[in-house]
Amino acid sequence: MVYIKSPEDIKLIKQAASIWKQTRQLIIEHCRVGVSLKSIDELVNKFVLEQNARCSFYKYRDFPGHICINVNEQLIHGVPTNYIIQKDDLISFDVGIEYQNHHCDAAFTINMNPSNKQNQEILDVTLGALTNAINQIKPGNYIGDIENAIEVYVHQHKYEVIKDFGGHGCGNKIHEDPMIMNFGQPKTGIKLIPNMTLCIEPMVLTNSDQYYIDPKNHWTVIAKNKKLTCHCEHMVLVTNNGCEILTE
Repeated sequence: MVYIKSPEDIKLIKQAASIWKQTRQLIIEHCRVGVSLKSIDELVNKFVLEQNARCSFYKYRDFPGHICINVNEQLIHGVPTNYIIQKDDLISFDVGIEYQNHHCDAAFTINMNPSNKQNQEILDVTLGALTNAINQIKPGNYIGDIENAIEVYVHQHKYEVIKDFGGHGCGNKIHEDPMIMNFGQPKTGIKLIPNMTLCIEPMVLTNSDQYYIDPKNHWTVIAKNKKLTCHCEHMVLVTNNGCEILTE
């Protein structure tokens, strides 16, 4: 079901997004070489609870972490562990915030070594695909226009997109219709109308779209070739004449 948000829904979603942005800043400040992923997860949970909110992913379908943290060849759904951050890591943080039964969901990636050209290239491509997709969001366009914009941009830069996971509606629930894949045909799928809230999330792999799910935690999606991956996500409100990025 696609939820068209009421003014009250939008107000509460934006409050959740405000907490999300504060959480992002907290993570950026504490994401340092020598720090464990689990310590960041615990720090986020403490901060979010102090805002009278909660981490949307915690216990969602039995997910054991408060946020998803993925390193290098890990693409999405990474369970926070005692892994210690290294100087050349590329780390994505996917954070869901629930505030008064409304949700914000978005992800960002930190390159621990900006002079690492391989890391920076895949991050730049992922961000470019995200921008390209958001440029398609306006009333009258289609979900397929967003999907195609991601696919075309990523393939132009010689990377791959994952085929089995994608973006989604969000706001009244953490995951809502419509599904928004990272590949598709223009002018297909649901037509966009004002007051939809959508999560757009390019998931980019190097050389191959093949993956496996960690057999130990049954969550983390990992590139089969063990090469770099990247994941970035914004939550967007469709407006009367375009869109508003809620997590910018």
